[in-house]
Amino acid sequence: MKCPYRFGVPRLAAFLAVLAACACLTGCFGFLKPAHENARHFVLTPLPAAGQVTSTPAAPAVGVGRVKLPAYLFDTSLAVRKDSNEIEYLPLALWAERLDSGIQRVLAANFATLLPTERVRLSTWRSEDVTAEVYVTFEQFDVDTRGRGVLVAWWRVLSPGGEKTLKVGESRLSRQGPEPGTNAPGAVATLSALLAEHSRQLAQAITEATRAHLAEPVSK
Repeated sequence: MKCPYRFGVPRLAAFLAVLAACACLTGCFGFLKPAHENARHFVLTPLPAAGQVTSTPAAPAVGVGRVKLPAYLFDTSLAVRKDSNEIEYLPLALWAERLDSGIQRVLAANFATLLPTERVRLSTWRSEDVTAEVYVTFEQFDVDTRGRGVLVAWWRVLSPGGEKTLKVGESRLSRQGPEPGTNAPGAVATLSALLAEHSRQLAQAITEATRAHLAEPVSK
């Protein structure tokens, strides 16, 4: 009896080639798991809430503008500084949100904890809804291969509508943490701690700037 399925050598080779391409390109066999399934996704963590905050009439209402980042931080993977001029990315340690949005979110949450106010606005607001506007531009925000985190940023505190610069400053912070290659969650925790320290500096600047601004005599 002849086998109903007969392949010539060329046709058999072509059939096997199609199967190999399917396995390599589409992962159509169940035992082939895509590598990205092992990736972990992280977000920056704000300071723990200090309980219920009650705003007072003199409490500042703060608008937190969009954060500016250097282009090397646009990647979705965690950036690790190998040297002063070399960056590598951890392919299995990914940000679960855009990093600039995550920093802005955490800054706002930290201000709500550090300042005696519930009134914190993000990105857009009416000038009459805030007493100060905060803008931050980062130059560096990363960890190196040994786990040392560095934050370098310039910030401005403006009056509502940006009519007047109330205070400007620079933050240069560092913190030692676990090596990112073996402990990516620890590296993210280091960055969150740096951002918390940065938030404390900004909260102090906001308090001083708004107090001085509100104490100025109103021009007629």
